[in-house]
Amino acid sequence: MEGIARFGVKTNDRGMGVLKKRWPGLASLPQLDLCAAPTRVERLASLSRETGVELWAKRDDESAELYGGNKVRKLEWLLGEAQARGCRTLVTAGALGSHHVLATATWGRELGMQTRAILVPQPWTPHVEQNLRALLATGAHVTPIKDLGFLPAAMAREVVLRRLKGDRPQRIELGGSCPTGALGYVEAGLELAEQIDQGECPEPDAVYVALGTGGTAAGLAIGFAAAGLTTRVVGVRVTDSRVINRLSLRLLVRGTARRLRALDPHFPTIATAAFELLEIDERFFGNGYGTPHTEAAHAMLCASREGITLEQTYTGRAFAAMLSDGRERGGTRLFVVTLSGADLAPRVAHAPEAPPWARAMGAL
Repeated sequence: MEGIARFGVKTNDRGMGVLKKRWPGLASLPQLDLCAAPTRVERLASLSRETGVELWAKRDDESAELYGGNKVRKLEWLLGEAQARGCRTLVTAGALGSHHVLATATWGRELGMQTRAILVPQPWTPHVEQNLRALLATGAHVTPIKDLGFLPAAMAREVVLRRLKGDRPQRIELGGSCPTGALGYVEAGLELAEQIDQGECPEPDAVYVALGTGGTAAGLAIGFAAAGLTTRVVGVRVTDSRVINRLSLRLLVRGTARRLRALDPHFPTIATAAFELLEIDERFFGNGYGTPHTEAAHAMLCASREGITLEQTYTGRAFAAMLSDGRERGGTRLFVVTLSGADLAPRVAHAPEAPPWARAMGAL
């Protein structure tokens, strides 16, 4: 990577994403050039033969070399906004092994911003430990709390403390899921619609993503509705209803669509249509966030045969849902690979060890 000089607000047509091309009124929105879009789509040939169903993947794991997955699509807009406001500090939150927090701290450091993260418990696994150590290697300041219910107050307190010290913090919501962050997946939905139009893949009956905080699913549904697709977006629950539910998902869709129309009145009125495309699949939540799951583990093995790496907390569960629906209902189904494919091993090799409090939190 070339460091901070590489990343600038998209100002020309070559670097402009499909969202701003279609609705020029959105050009005023700050957006950083972090994502190698469009990400490719591919047929999962082996699994399609085994199941007798057309199974496809959109490879957002390849969205950025430094740190990709679904987080970088959101961060293009969130960090663009922070940079435009002259912010020096990012305040965000997540679980011990949060990919969102790690992505925010990684890209924030590239832009000269420090991340201050509030972390909540998560079952301790080697994957969680790797992510936490990679986070510590970015120089992020972390504050542990014992329960998700304390998170809003803890984030608000951190923002106030930063302001009292003369800082200009940018609060980034859990998972980056807010009307600004969701724009990343509105764009991804439009991008996939273009790939369908160009014959790169068939229009799926359903697209599968993990439902953690809702921004990925909400954005895709808005993008599909704006493009005229009828593809359902299946959000496979991986967090409990305090984090995301039908009401909060509806509000996120409405808020994102409202913002788009406010900036460009030509953007279609599609909030209701978008929400009707969304489904929440509760079947794979199991014993709770981050807990072991047999079907997710099997799905990870199936995906690995197609060259796709997954993990149990988010993507393994979502892939399991796609396989289950494919076997039961047939049709054409597409999985968005939202786990970053960046190799963290070199960073972790020189990272601080996980602190004792983290292992204790992971045992809660």
